[in-house]
Amino acid sequence: MRKRTGKETAKAIKRTLAYRSIFQYPMSLYQISTFLISSKVTDGKKLRESLNNLVKENWARKRYGKYEVCGEKYTNWLWKYKHATRIFRENTGLLRFLGGIPWIKMIAVTGSLAAYSPEKDADVDIMIITGKNRVWLTRGFVATILKILKKHPEYDGQPGSFCTNLFLDETKMAWDKDKRNIFVASDIVMMQPIVDKSDTYFQFMKENSWVSEYFPNFIINYPAKVRRKSSGILLNALEKIAKRSQMIYMKKKITTEVLKSHIIHFNKNDNSPRILEAYKSSLKKLKVSE
Repeated sequence: MRKRTGKETAKAIKRTLAYRSIFQYPMSLYQISTFLISSKVTDGKKLRESLNNLVKENWARKRYGKYEVCGEKYTNWLWKYKHATRIFRENTGLLRFLGGIPWIKMIAVTGSLAAYSPEKDADVDIMIITGKNRVWLTRGFVATILKILKKHPEYDGQPGSFCTNLFLDETKMAWDKDKRNIFVASDIVMMQPIVDKSDTYFQFMKENSWVSEYFPNFIINYPAKVRRKSSGILLNALEKIAKRSQMIYMKKKITTEVLKSHIIHFNKNDNSPRILEAYKSSLKKLKVSE
């Protein structure tokens, strides 16, 4: 196998810091190593050498233990980290309470909060994985609980509202091939599972192993496969009723949402096109090849 050269490693670091600069997000050495945008695995020694050279060349700089691109503007990452920690502390109990719903297999925080870089009034973006044929029943229960607690997305402007924008059942965890890109891959590797039953997180990551095409240094040691429980006939009937009633309720509000038997994806505010375009612009500005 051909070894990665220092030049290739430097390009990978540049791509990584360029992508994170879009979010004004400086990175530690550990973060750069784990979330390195590359086509192959890079060892730590070569990474440190290339990173130090980029600092000497004034392409990158190190401040307070974090690396960033010289000349780019960055926010107060320490404040954001503390803010994210506070949001997690205030909402973890509720997320675990929701995890008590019997059909829920996993609840994971995604987006800026998962990356510990939320804005002041950030929502709590969460992804929920359910048992087979249980996304609509689960959504109904989750929505009801969040409305009672005034944590539902309909309470727009309420800081800390839960944005339950994605429900998947355990038979539909692989991301659609035409929707796979660096933005989605980054969201997946950075997500924070709060509730995880029967190693569902590992199952999800295994079915989305394509993320290694962008982040090969993000390595997971998978456990043995876990058997899935069969679905009950009565609950299958209730699932169909739940889907039909919720579809009727949402009929006038539907725009670009994906509403199917095994997936509910509220992607009305899809940021991926904007981020992908910003990434291309950042690479061009910094004269870094993709």
